[in-house]
Amino acid sequence: MLKTQQKFLSGYALRYAGWNALVKSMGLINATRFILQYESGYGDYTKIKKDLFKGKKVSDICKEIEKLEKSSL
Repeated sequence: MLKTQQKFLSGYALRYAGWNALVKSMGLINATRFILQYESGYGDYTKIKKDLFKGKKVSDICKEIEKLEKSSL
């Protein structure tokens, strides 16, 4: 049940409450498996995106996507 007014939690308190909610809901093993599904990633996505799409129009990118979708059928 959601409360209408919730206290703003610090980073640690938020992680602690979230972890406990997962464990209570799914059990320790499944909560652990759930958390292991996530990774923080790495690199500078903004720079990678600019380099990857440099000089391309949205319409060009859409055409590339459509071509890839057709070839995967």
